Amino acid sequence: MTVSLIRWRLREVMARYSIKAVDLAKEMGISTNSVSNLRKGNTMPRLDGDSLNSLCNALNKLALDLDEEITPVTLIQYSRDFEPVDESKVLKTEISTKRGQKEIGSSLKKDSQTRSLLPILPQSQSA
Repeated sequence: MTVSLIRWRLREVMARYSIKAVDLAKEMGISTNSVSNLRKGNTMPRLDGDSLNSLCNALNKLALDLDEEITPVTLIQYSRDFEPVDESKVLKTEISTKRGQKEIGSSLKKDSQTRSLLPILPQSQSA
């Protein structure tokens, strides 16, 4: 399964600030179909710097109840791609850890048994 690392959030931003596709298209001087295609994308579209700047400017102008400026960072969500986990290595680590805990536990039992065999030495009395 392919996981998208960069998610395009234009649809969410437009909904949050009550921006209509028709109004955005008019403000940017592009067709409503172009805005619709931009909005539908889940992955980041190929936009040059001028187009991205124009989009952000138009969104900022049209946004209702704007609490913070809309920037390219607002339009993008990044999630880190983690390397796949090798299950056999995880299992080996768990087994060796459990063995180590058993060995430590058994040595502690032996140690406590040895301590109980030691004579109790009288405490020196201070004068």
